[in-house]
Amino acid sequence: MQGLNLILTRYSQLLVLRILYRADRSLSGREIERQTGLSNRATMQALEDLLAVHAVDCEVTRTAHAYTLNRENYFVTKALKPAFDAEDAFWTDFRKWVRRMVVPRPLAVVATGPLARDEVPAYWRIPLVMVFKSGHQRIRAFRGMDDLQAAASQRYAITLEPILLDINTMHDPQHDALWRRVEREGILLFGTMP
Repeated sequence: MQGLNLILTRYSQLLVLRILYRADRSLSGREIERQTGLSNRATMQALEDLLAVHAVDCEVTRTAHAYTLNRENYFVTKALKPAFDAEDAFWTDFRKWVRRMVVPRPLAVVATGPLARDEVPAYWRIPLVMVFKSGHQRIRAFRGMDDLQAAASQRYAITLEPILLDINTMHDPQHDALWRRVEREGILLFGTMP
């Protein structure tokens, strides 16, 4: 039995299921369309397909169709729920992993980029800003970046773009745009910014 083949025949179905899984109430087709970024046609086709295999329930009201995830569906409960829970736990796991892997330990590590903005990128990449106490520590850490990048690719299927700074170089004018990006979208993984 390959039940996931019924539920995940298109990428659009995955997007719709993810939105409904995280919703705390029923959603209209327009709300799902807006949150997934799909066209109206793609959204409605995904919903029709998911209704046909009972992964989604629909209640017709006077003003709209209200969609919810069918949490009684075996494949939703046993396969998709653990997958979506793992997605939700990504930043917690990544934070612990980076803290364990980067030697010497930076004063602070901040993630930026599409994943930090919660966008759906074509491929996963995380610019990782690391601030070290000294230039010597920064150079020591730089030596391990190839291994860190390979391990991140293996564990998470992401591309790390390490940006290593120290407290003596972090305020150089050439880094102004970086700090604006960090302020706008950065996720502090650990530490305190000096």
